[in-house]
Amino acid sequence: MKINSDFATEVSLEYHYVDKDISVKITDESDILKLKQILTGHLFKDTPACEFTTEISITMTNGSKSIVFCPANDGCPLLRIDDSGKYIKITDEARTKLNEVLEMYGMTFPCV
Repeated sequence: MKINSDFATEVSLEYHYVDKDISVKITDESDILKLKQILTGHLFKDTPACEFTTEISITMTNGSKSIVFCPANDGCPLLRIDDSGKYIKITDEARTKLNEVLEMYGMTFPCV
């Protein structure tokens, strides 16, 4: 099954790690579009060695439907979908672009 975040009209970020406590709603349409383009892929089940937590997450929603993406804390190109045990893999280039967007909001990787 392919994950598609095109439905999302709102994006919020959570980053609760060590000395940072960030909860922010993204309002910049350009940043929302970039995240929609990056956060897509085919779902697969796995048990990767990477660490994931909902304390570091990206929520995409339209008010009735939501997807929570949890980027790998170590910076690898995997994202867990909420607590489902299912993942998507993005390219290394997409992970770099993701990090660039998230860094604008205070989120830094790796965070292990």
